[in-house]
Amino acid sequence: MPLRLALLLPLALLSALPAVPLAADEVYRVVRPDGTVVYTDQAPDRRAKPLRFGPISGSTPGGGRKPPGFYSPEILRQAAKFVVRVESPTPGQVHRDGSVLVAAASVMPGLVKGYSLVYQVDGRALTEAPSESLSLPLPPLAAGRHELVVVLLDPRRQEVARSEPTPFDWQAPESARTARGAQK
Repeated sequence: MPLRLALLLPLALLSALPAVPLAADEVYRVVRPDGTVVYTDQAPDRRAKPLRFGPISGSTPGGGRKPPGFYSPEILRQAAKFVVRVESPTPGQVHRDGSVLVAAASVMPGLVKGYSLVYQVDGRALTEAPSESLSLPLPPLAAGRHELVVVLLDPRRQEVARSEPTPFDWQAPESARTARGAQK
């Protein structure tokens, strides 16, 4: 009887556990026609290959090299499509008053550590080095139409994404226009 109880006890304990689905063995990244990215455990077709993720932390068995962390550039490059948007100035905005105009960008899924931004006006970088800031005051510009583009760089300084060009107008302050009118 004790032997029978010893065999039945583990089975009884296992049957008492709630039915919880285990984590998927394979994960697929699917990009829908509208650009939406979906992660699923169902292969979209026979040729699909699952994403490969190393352990999130710790080291490999046998003392091998430590795998990349969850937010490593390699994993982000595989799993995420970055999108950069210019939030300010808005398309067609006219800057008139001579005050500081701040360029602001957003990055989806987020500006990850080690990634940086290059703000370009009319194709020229505004700073000598890439910035980790989501906003940057624009220097005074010549009067006229300008175009702002924000470029996202990975830790190796390779371009990952760029915003759509955002046109805006820069007008000289009222006092400068008045002074020019008086000179004519």
